[in-house]
Amino acid sequence: MRVDLNLLRLLLAVYDTGSVTAAAAQLKLSQPTASAALARLRHSFGDPLFIRHAGVMSPTPRAQNLIDKTREVIGLIDSEILRSPDFDPEVATDEFVFCLSAIGEIVFLPTLFDFLKKAAPNTRIRSVSLPPHKLEEALISGEVDLALGYYPDIKESDVFQQRLFSHDLTCMVRTGHKIKGPRMTLKQFTEAEHAFVKDGGRSQEMFEAELVARKIERKIVLRTSHYMSIPTIIARSDLVVVLPRPVANAFAGAKNVRVISAPMEIPKYDLKMHWHRRFHKDPKIVWLRSAVTSLFTEHPGSAG
Repeated sequence: MRVDLNLLRLLLAVYDTGSVTAAAAQLKLSQPTASAALARLRHSFGDPLFIRHAGVMSPTPRAQNLIDKTREVIGLIDSEILRSPDFDPEVATDEFVFCLSAIGEIVFLPTLFDFLKKAAPNTRIRSVSLPPHKLEEALISGEVDLALGYYPDIKESDVFQQRLFSHDLTCMVRTGHKIKGPRMTLKQFTEAEHAFVKDGGRSQEMFEAELVARKIERKIVLRTSHYMSIPTIIARSDLVVVLPRPVANAFAGAKNVRVISAPMEIPKYDLKMHWHRRFHKDPKIVWLRSAVTSLFTEHPGSAG
């Protein structure tokens, strides 16, 4: 026997009000609709369910036996299934998983950590670094909640994105370098020896393409896949290094290095937030996206 959920709501309403008319009003139904629904209920159960007596619809034993279980089922459906889910950061014990490049960890992770430890104190934070094809799979499966950074290789149409702000590249030299002033000349740039960092991010590739387009060559004498050794190497040499501005700014406080502009305008690139369509309305991800938007949407100084 299959019974429409709304018919069970009518069963409860007639029982509670003792009237088909009052039950119809409670459920915002017309009187004929409520009467037709009661007729279907009687047919389904093979029992009159309610008998009018002294102006009141009194339940039959069959109806009386149904009431408690029906009320329990309807309550469960309303409270657990049909209730709009929510996410309470103050009591949540979830783990937030972000995909971040090495640069992304410098740009995003300290601020995210500070915010989440205050707003969601019982949660945990994990940062991972994945190649584009694995990142798309991780977003689809939910293994990664959000990817933050420069990910131009993400092509999956069901991966949504939102621009947060723009960054650019700049240069760094030792404090006593023979190149003086806030900007080097093209001649100084091409004659200098360079360190080149290829950490898996795509911003350096963008810059390399710009140099090729301008037919500019540089003398690369050191190649590395990490930024951490760069300030020490630059401080001890006459090398020039091109690196993302937030990394340069983070290292600018190191002894004997300074930030200097490249001789040409370097195109800015957008840092974005990425998530999968599957989780677009998930309460946890909705809250997390709102937090990231509030923390990182472009504002004065965010691109510096």
